[in-house]
Amino acid sequence: MLDVREVVTRTRHEEWARVVAALTRRFGDLDIAEEAAAEAFATAVERWPADGVPPSPGAWLTTTANRKAIDRIRREKPDHGNQAATESV
Repeated sequence: MLDVREVVTRTRHEEWARVVAALTRRFGDLDIAEEAAAEAFATAVERWPADGVPPSPGAWLTTTANRKAIDRIRREKPDHGNQAATESV
């Protein structure tokens, strides 16, 4: 039986740089890439014990980190439409 903590630790050692590099290339921001990768690994620690380790942990982490980066960018993006609507009130 696989020890999920051991798998996460090994996967972090093997995949961290690849995940961060892929996100940095995509988004052009190392801070966003590292933060999203860290969030993806935290999600893996929560989900893999219950859901099982995915067949391709690196791909799972990259996809999850990518989604987390997009969510962060959307949250931080100024919403000029709403700002204009509230200023006219």
